[in-house]
Formats: sequence, C-alpha cells, structure tokens
Amino acid sequence: MTRPRILITETLGQEGIDLLREVADVDAFDLLPKEQLPEIIGNYDAVIIRSAHRLPRETLVGHPRLKVVARAGSGVDNVDIKTCTELGIAVINAPGANAVAAAEQAFGHMLAILRNIHLGDAHVRRGEWSRKKYLGGELHDRRLGIIGFGKVGREAARMGHGFRMPVYAYDPFVAEEIFQAHNVIRMETLEELLAVSDILTLHTPKSGPRIGIDLLSTLPAGAIVINVARGGMIDEEALATLMDTGHLLGVGLDVYSQEPPPPDFPLFRHPRAVLTPHLGGSTQEAMTGVAVMTAQGVIAALEGQTPPNIVNVPVPPLTPDEFGMLDDGARIVGRIFAQMNRAQTAPVVLTLKGPIAKNALPWLKQSVLAAILNEQLDDRVNAVNALIKAEEQGLKLLVEERDPHGLPALSLRLEGHPETTTEVSLENHVPRLRRINGVAVDLPWPDIALMTVHDDAPGVVGKVGTLVGQYGINIGNLHLGRQGESHEALMILSLDQMAPDELMAALNQITDIRRVYVF
Repeated sequence: MTRPRILITETLGQEGIDLLREVADVDAFDLLPKEQLPEIIGNYDAVIIRSAHRLPRETLVGHPRLKVVARAGSGVDNVDIKTCTELGIAVINAPGANAVAAAEQAFGHMLAILRNIHLGDAHVRRGEWSRKKYLGGELHDRRLGIIGFGKVGREAARMGHGFRMPVYAYDPFVAEEIFQAHNVIRMETLEELLAVSDILTLHTPKSGPRIGIDLLSTLPAGAIVINVARGGMIDEEALATLMDTGHLLGVGLDVYSQEPPPPDFPLFRHPRAVLTPHLGGSTQEAMTGVAVMTAQGVIAALEGQTPPNIVNVPVPPLTPDEFGMLDDGARIVGRIFAQMNRAQTAPVVLTLKGPIAKNALPWLKQSVLAAILNEQLDDRVNAVNALIKAEEQGLKLLVEERDPHGLPALSLRLEGHPETTTEVSLENHVPRLRRINGVAVDLPWPDIALMTVHDDAPGVVGKVGTLVGQYGINIGNLHLGRQGESHEALMILSLDQMAPDELMAALNQITDIRRVYVF
C-alpha cells in the first residue's frame, strides 16, 4: 500500500513529525512561502498549517487526493470548514493542548502589571534604585472575571483559586454544572461580569463578544484588562482612552487586531501596558502537546477513523475506549448492511438498544450513514460529509432508542424491512455480530471476514474451505447460519489475510454459491 504524503507548512514540534513519519512521507517546512501552498497542496493526502497560512475555498477545491486539513493549535479561523465538509475533508485541531500555557501567559501579564516587573527591570538597568516608586499590589482577594469558560478559561479559574482570588465567569454556552464543578460564580450577562471584575481576562474563540468602551467603562476603577485569546476582541483605542483617564490600572495584550501592531498603536504610549508578541501557546511543553495531538488526529483520520479532535464532525465527549467501541460498531453494522442490501430504497432505521449517551447520537448517525454510503458510492464519503451525501442520494436514516437502561450492553441494529435486519452488539469492547439479513448469528467480528450466501446444500462448506486453503490463507474461525425453512444459508469465515480478487472470482464459480462478500 502506498504511504500517504503529508505537508507541514510551518514549524511543528519534532515529536509530532516523528509520529507522522512512522506512517507517511512528510515534507516539513519552517515556513513555506504562502504563494507556494496552492500550487502544491494537491500532491498531498494531508496538510498541517498553523497561523501563517490560510485555506480558503479556492485553495481546497479540485484536489481529490486531499483528505485531511489540520491546524496545529486551537483556532481554525484560517480554514474554510464549510468547503472541507462539502468535500469530505476532515478538519483537525489541537484544542486544549496549549490551555495551560495560554492561562499562564494571562497570569504573567497580571503579575507584571500589578508588581511593576517590567518597569522595575528597566529601572534597575538604568542604574536607579527606588523601591517606593514601584510599590505594587497583590492578586490575592482581587476579583477575577473570565469571559469564555472553555479549556483555557477553566485553567485560568484554577490558577485564580491558587492565588486565592474570587472567580467569576461568563459563557452562555456552558452548563451550570461546569461552573459549579470549578467553584466559579456564573454571571448571566457581560454587564454583570464586568461590574465585579477587578481583573478581566478574555478566553473566547473569534466568534466571542466584541467589547467596546461602553462595556469597558463599567469595570471598577483601577481594573486590569488582559487579552491573550484573539486579536480585535477588545477595542484597543478604548483601552488607551481608559488608560489616559486613569480608569484602568493596566492592560496586558498578547494578541492584536493587527499583528504586528502598527507604529502608531495607541497603547505604545502607556508604560503600564504589557505587550507581548503572541506568545500565549509558545512554550516547549505546549508545542510538544500541540504537535502530538495534531499528529495523532491526522493519522487517525487518514486511517478512516474519527479522531476525537476533529472539528467538522459532532464528536461526543466520551472516553477513548467508549468512542472507539462505538466507532467500530457503526462501521461494521453499516458496511455489512450496505453490502448485503445494495438495492435498498426504503428508509433505514437504526435502532439502539442499551445504554448510550444522548450526545453521541448525532455523530453515531453520521458514522453509520458514512459506512453505508461508502459501500454504495465511488465518491469519498465519511462522517464529515455523510449528511450531505445522504441527502443527495435520498437516503433517510431514522434513529430510535429502546430500553436505554434495560440492557448491560449496547447494540446497533439496521433495518430496511425484516429480511434486511443486521445487528451488532458491543460487549466488553468487542463487537459481536448478532444478526445478518434476519439470520441469527453469534460471533466476534474479525479484522478480515469472508462471507458467502449459498444454497443450503451438502458439500458447499468443504469446497469453500478447500479453495481458501489452496490460496495459502488460514481460516481462524467459521460460522454457519440459515433462515428457518428456506433454502438459503450463509457462512462467515475469519481469515488471517485479505482474500485476493482471484480467490473471490473462483468462489463465485462454485455451484450453489449465490453471492460472496469480503469485509
């Protein structure tokens, strides 16, 4: 099998590059010239970018080889996610890998402002020594206000508690239980949050709120404003104006509406503004974490799996074992059903029996649809574009739950009509085939399976086994089943290696065999 090719357009931690080179041919650049990316992207199966490159629609279309786009960081603002979804391109990022680094950067700004660290450093370098001039303040007992309570915001809350700060936060998309679990007071509006924030720190995505002078003016006198999240989220002119009037004690920025900021940037005139060049996620530990998480996601996506850090699939917050088990079950039941029922026109029903998290249903539906459509279409279909492709094909998949708490194990059953019923159960992290086209079976699903549908006649099993043996392939297990009084039976063999096309053709020539499938 040809190894995939991966393009890395900017510096990536060596640990991530090493992982990728175990499975792929990798071309890694410290900084690929921007104009070259559209010219060469079509030669790769995956491309990894950071912040210097953009992937708009015109760069993405027309490259059928491209399967994965990765942003080595948390934001994906520079990737056209809608186009990637249409094309079935998985979008990967590294959320949370630099959360600690970003939160620590915010606290570095707070401490520098309150303790006059940057001013004291310059003072000593000038040969001066006035301790009274740079008397500072403490974080202890100052009220910390956090806008955005995702991974970075929660890390900031933990650090705030470490400094014995009362912590408040605003995020309309996070459940009350999350705030309670982190011992944080939830504020219902931005106005309420700013009114109590002695120190305000921003940790939202680019889609977060814009904060202008009207809101900033409601901060307590002597407040500090920190932004290490996204440039342009806070009005920089307004910050300078409030510094001019003395309403704000200090400002700490690591990101800007224009990077680098222009020579006339208004906060340059304020010595109590601490300004750093977008260093929030730039630590050795964070760079390693981002590189490894990005590489693992890219590898999983190239292998046809759904990585937990995929952006354009609604991945549920399950443990890796739970997620992997459901992902396997969805692929198995979808593939078997689709191969056995290629002429299926009626709506298909996915029935779930046993315990399953509600938030897993949208992703599970997309995964099953992808497995079905992959067996029916030549186009690329995966969980990313399954809903789009299903609509184009007129395929309807209905989902229903039964006995969600009544069974110890989860089972996935697909059915167009009773004779097409295929069911897989997930017990002890092992998928077991329970029913196939209405025929009851019971076997752990193997990595490689050969299945025949044949007339229920003597000698068929022996002929198949003999022929498989002639091709030097070992049979690990064999299972037989038949539908009541009918004359049709099926046989499933687990093989130690994939059956070649020549074997499949020879099997189809055996008398009494109607159809042969390989999984």
